[in-house]
Amino acid sequence: MQTFSQFSTKQQLEVKKEVGKLLSEGLGYKKIRRYFGEQGIKLSLGTLSYWCNTETKRLRNNSFTAKPSKELAYFIGVMFGDGSATTDQKNQDYSLQLSSIDKEFVEKFSFCVSKLLGKEKNYPVHKLKSIFGTNIRSKELYQFVKEIKNDFEKAKPFIEAEPAEFIQGLADSEGCPKISASNIFLIGVCVANSTNMPLLIYTKELLVKFGINSNINLNHKSGEQDSIIEGRLITRTKNVYALNIQNFRGTKEFFKKIGFSILRKQGKLEDAIEIYERFTKNNQLEEWKRRYNKQKNKRWKRLCSWSASSGI
Repeated sequence: MQTFSQFSTKQQLEVKKEVGKLLSEGLGYKKIRRYFGEQGIKLSLGTLSYWCNTETKRLRNNSFTAKPSKELAYFIGVMFGDGSATTDQKNQDYSLQLSSIDKEFVEKFSFCVSKLLGKEKNYPVHKLKSIFGTNIRSKELYQFVKEIKNDFEKAKPFIEAEPAEFIQGLADSEGCPKISASNIFLIGVCVANSTNMPLLIYTKELLVKFGINSNINLNHKSGEQDSIIEGRLITRTKNVYALNIQNFRGTKEFFKKIGFSILRKQGKLEDAIEIYERFTKNNQLEEWKRRYNKQKNKRWKRLCSWSASSGI
C-alpha cells in the first residue's frame, strides 16, 4: 500500500480533488479512507480532517495545474536563479519567495505566479530598506518546483514551449550586460552565472534556436573568497561558471528576441548597442562615459534616469 507522500505532485493533486468530490457527495472520513484503501492508497483520518477543515479552502485559492505558458516558463527560469522555495512542514506552510533591488523584476514574478494560481490580483510586493520582495504560499507550486529541481527533464516540456521567457527569467536573476570601456568599447551579455553546469549547457542549446552563439567560461574557482554578505567574507564551495554572449551580433539578437525585463539591465544594453552602432570607434568610449559612471563595485551606473529613445 502506498502513502500519500510517496506520490508525485500530479498524483497528489488528483487524490485531493477526488477527496473533495467525495466530501461534496456526503461521504465521511472513514468511508473515504476505506475507498482509497481499496485502491492501495493509505490516508490517515488526521490528514483527511485537515484537508476538509483547512487545506481544502487553500486548495481552492492556491491550486496549481502545470501546463505550458509564458508565465510558467518565466517562473521556472527565476526559480533556477534568484527564486527560493521553503517549507515549514510542522505548520503546513509552503512558500515561494523572490527578493531584489529591482521592483519591476519582483512585480513580473508576482504577476506570473498570480496567473499560474488563477488570481485576479497580483500578489503584493513589499519593500524593506532598498530591497523589494514577495512571498507566495502554495503547496502544489512548491512541490512542482521541488520535482523539477530533482529531475530537470520534467521541466523541459514547459521550457521548450516558451524558451525566450525561460531564458529571460534566468537572465533577470543571474545575468547582466557586459560592458568593457577601458581601451576599446566592447559589449556582450552574461546570460547566467551558476554552479549548475547542465543548466548552462541546456540554456546554451536554447540560445542556438534564436541564432545566438554563446560560451561557458569558468568565472570563480572553488575556494575563492570574492563575495561579502552582511559583512562576512564568503568562500565558494563550488566552481561558478558563466554563460556569455561575446559577439555583437548575438548580443543584439538577445536584446531583440529575449532581453531583460529589468529596466536598468535592458536600458544599459540598449544604450550600449546604440553607441556601438551610431558612433565611431574613436568616439564610443567618450559617449559611454558621458552617460555612465563606473562605481566602486566596478559596475557602470547611468548618470541620469534611463528612458527608451533609440528604438533599436
